Amino acid sequence: MFRCTTVLLLLIALLGCQPDSEAIRIGSNRWLGYAPIYLADDLGWTAPSGVRLVEYPTTTGVLRGFRNGMLDAAMLTLDETLALQDSAADLDLEIILITNVSAGADALFARAPVVTLADLRGQRIGVENTALGAYFLSRVLDQAQLTIDDLHVLSLPVHEQAEAFAAQRVDAVITFASEGPALERQGARRIFDSRQLPGEIIDVLVVDRERVNTEQRQRLRALWFDALRTWQDNRTEVDPRLHARLGLTPDELDVTLGGLLMGDGSVNREWFEGGQLRQSIGRLSQYMIERRLLNGVRHDRLIASCEVIKC
Repeated sequence: MFRCTTVLLLLIALLGCQPDSEAIRIGSNRWLGYAPIYLADDLGWTAPSGVRLVEYPTTTGVLRGFRNGMLDAAMLTLDETLALQDSAADLDLEIILITNVSAGADALFARAPVVTLADLRGQRIGVENTALGAYFLSRVLDQAQLTIDDLHVLSLPVHEQAEAFAAQRVDAVITFASEGPALERQGARRIFDSRQLPGEIIDVLVVDRERVNTEQRQRLRALWFDALRTWQDNRTEVDPRLHARLGLTPDELDVTLGGLLMGDGSVNREWFEGGQLRQSIGRLSQYMIERRLLNGVRHDRLIASCEVIKC
């Protein structure tokens, strides 16, 4: 069944979606919540759809690439999208897709004697230097009733965190759930995660309207939904591809996926047509401005029109 589905979708792409002279450059880091695009690329569906995936080791690289004109689209968290628009007034950003909602996939791990958030006072905490890292840390401080001056914060990319934790250079880390198994083998415990922040951490597919036309945006959405359905309907065949492509063990994939609500058609209708995305943008931008994570950003044009999402 998986083989037939793959051949059919590829033929449709080849016959109906001839590549443009210049492919849409979409930037991403290796995060399971973006897996459908990686799967589409692995199956050879991206090029016929006029899409070129540009991989970066960290989200910082994705943001820099977008600001420097190296990308036309990117997969980012909502707070990173707001920060990108805030820092680059020349970009006309549009969110065309909810890729996933975090419900435990982003977490804080710590070693004893830290067992509650209040115990973080005076401890060394590692966090990636991104908008999401800053936002998650800020929300942790809110919950713990601490200030940034109560902690020793170290900037650490996700791929360096387990090693730093093992070497006891940090006492806690803010990271992806996929890092949990490696951290737990070093004695870490999960003490806080995005389940305590329902609907606050979501990932989106964002484009620059000046570089990606309406038909291309619709094509990107179709590619996402086709690949997501293929994954969901063929886990046994697809998961090994994602283990290799994203560098995840079966345990890491399962524990991360267990903390994600993937952005299928139903989720996207709820967030776009039900108004949840507009509410989240307003609430999140206000919070980030109050915490000086944003200078002030126009968000009235961030949400895709019905012409794009076909509501």
